[in-house]
Amino acid sequence: MRKGVDIGGSFIKVYWEDGRKEKHYIRDISKESNLFLERIREIVFEGYPSSVGVAVAGFTSLEGVVYKSPNIPALDGVNLKDILKGINVKVINDVSAGAFGEWFYDHRESRVLLFVAVGTGLGAGLVVNGKPFLGACGSALELGHHTILLGGERCSCGRLGCWEAYCSSYGLEGIYKNLSGEDLKDYQIIQRAKEGESHALEAVTSFRRFLLVGLMNAVHILNPDRVVLGGGLIDAMKDLLGNLEADLKALCESLPAECFSLHFSSCAEYCMARGALALALMDDI
Repeated sequence: MRKGVDIGGSFIKVYWEDGRKEKHYIRDISKESNLFLERIREIVFEGYPSSVGVAVAGFTSLEGVVYKSPNIPALDGVNLKDILKGINVKVINDVSAGAFGEWFYDHRESRVLLFVAVGTGLGAGLVVNGKPFLGACGSALELGHHTILLGGERCSCGRLGCWEAYCSSYGLEGIYKNLSGEDLKDYQIIQRAKEGESHALEAVTSFRRFLLVGLMNAVHILNPDRVVLGGGLIDAMKDLLGNLEADLKALCESLPAECFSLHFSSCAEYCMARGALALALMDDI
């Protein structure tokens, strides 16, 4: 029996080959490196799986080293393959895993699939001819940190004007505060927008505009035939985003616009764990 494991800052999620799902709360120990790493080992080895895919948020090398994980500093510099010796394991960035899961379970006909996940931050993954594209060292598709506005808002990475600085939970919150002067959480802004509050609707409109600009850049650079949007913030805002596909196609040049269709992910919070399982199921990746 194989399984996928998604390591996050608050939860470790598990998706088994037989469809079982697990969710382990680890936020209380996520800053204590030794305890955290031991808990990861326990969860990965639990049930004696024959193979495990591990998805982790952060800059993760092809060798399984987490160079930097903004939300899980206890993993910075950790070689997860070394920590998990004794089991057949594949380690990958979480959104790259999510992208592969989208292709494996829902979009097998796609030749070039782009997956963009928007939640606490913004991540992306690319699958080309059935294989995740990871770049030369594993850090490909960090689209959240491409600049869409020179000298713009500060991103969590410290740079100015990154896509994530506008399209993320904190990005939406910042847009709303600039408009209204009020500090609200993302879900409160979304609820107010659904109730028709003007500042909230304007914030969503601004978020949507930045989302389209970033997607347009990605379509022009990567020429996907499938664009899939997911993540908690996208799920919560879906009803407010209108016809994104038509508006994105209108922004793009005609040739790449003709190539792609846009879809919303259906795998919800287990998306990255599902993708990690898909990796474990593939012998040649």
